[in-house]
Amino acid sequence: MTELLRASVLTNLAYYRRSRLLIAFALVFLLFFAAGLGLFVVSLHLRNRGLRMVFTEPCSPAVWLLSAFVSAVAVSLLLNLVVLVSAVALSLVWHLPVRVGLIFISLDTFVASVGLIAYLMLLATLAHPAIAATFALIFNADLFYDAQMWAQSVIRSGNSSVALRLLGRLFHYLYLLLPMVHAFGKKTENIYSSLRVLHGEWRYPLYSIGYALALAAFCYFLALFALQKKKHI
Repeated sequence: MTELLRASVLTNLAYYRRSRLLIAFALVFLLFFAAGLGLFVVSLHLRNRGLRMVFTEPCSPAVWLLSAFVSAVAVSLLLNLVVLVSAVALSLVWHLPVRVGLIFISLDTFVASVGLIAYLMLLATLAHPAIAATFALIFNADLFYDAQMWAQSVIRSGNSSVALRLLGRLFHYLYLLLPMVHAFGKKTENIYSSLRVLHGEWRYPLYSIGYALALAAFCYFLALFALQKKKHI
């Protein structure tokens, strides 16, 4: 029995070291954990009415909100670096080729976390943290994109009612309105499975940085406006 147990454990370890799905799961967990930091730090002070004390000091709402965002982004960067270094170290220990896709995925995950942190911080200034987190998880751009594709497929099959066309347009506008976690996910999804990056694909993280910064700026100023309108702080 001991030999069977040992063989099974070694087999599982061999699977872990070759599993790209496991790496993807770790990165997804890291992404939402980092984004949750921004939600937590804003909602904690709002619910505990602690901002009154903060804002009586020489710290304006703009500075406090920016500090919350920067601290969450810094932790996200640190965690992504830890995951990247760990993945490279394990690849070397297990004599596996170190794929450049690991760097690409870590960079893409970090950039996505920047926009997601800002978005959750905005939601935290508008609603209870549980409602904010639930809204972000359920009502996302991918959901309405899939709903739009479903509506278009039904229309192409012959059901072209006015109600269905209006529903398709509604899904389309909601898809455009809500922020995307991975702005170029359709272009980079093969990298997550193969860990191979073509020369021209490095432009997508640069585009994603521009998108994340624009989203972060928009969410920051909107959250600041909502924060300044609250009467209890």
